[in-house]
Amino acid sequence: MALKILAFSDIHADEGALQGLQEIFSRNDYDLVICAGDLSNRGPISFVQQLLDIFGEKFYFVHGNMDSTPVLDLLRKYPNYLHGRKINLGEWNLVGLGGSNPTPFSTPSELSETQIAHILKNSNVDSHTILVSHPPPKGIFDGVRGEINAGSSAVRECMDKNKPLILLCGHIHENEGKKIVGDTLVIKLGAAEARRAAQIEIGDEIKAEFLTF
Repeated sequence: MALKILAFSDIHADEGALQGLQEIFSRNDYDLVICAGDLSNRGPISFVQQLLDIFGEKFYFVHGNMDSTPVLDLLRKYPNYLHGRKINLGEWNLVGLGGSNPTPFSTPSELSETQIAHILKNSNVDSHTILVSHPPPKGIFDGVRGEINAGSSAVRECMDKNKPLILLCGHIHENEGKKIVGDTLVIKLGAAEARRAAQIEIGDEIKAEFLTF
């Protein structure tokens, strides 16, 4: 079995970005489309519903810290909403963490590091997991203004202990990249609102290519 994935994060209700992603999706035979959070910018619900309708049953997602309670209420109605869940995909599985560790901006969906650790512990991350986390792990692609490491320490601890196959994350717009940390390939997505995404292929090896659209 092989998987071909279109991945993006931080689209923030940008209609132009959605159109670009839809064009990429229509030109390629993707098995999954994964969003690592911030589908909206505190709404609107209409954009999030449009996103869900376009990608349909191939779409798997978590919320981000800028997704408000009404957005979360909509997302929870869908079986592919990954937050706090583990979904099997044959020899692999998806686990999701939405929201973020605390920020200085009091955004709508923030969690304490203790809450994040509890969610991840109950999700049973393992070496076959593609972990979709809105925040990056502490110390990896999480620098803000060159001074602050704004990633989650609980996500980092989960990664170091449970060694997921891939950790796919967003949140910190300043960073994009891929790096093997221990046994995990960390793929830090740029912001879709800045017209950035990634194509990931998982088979005998893992290939990850960043896209501009």
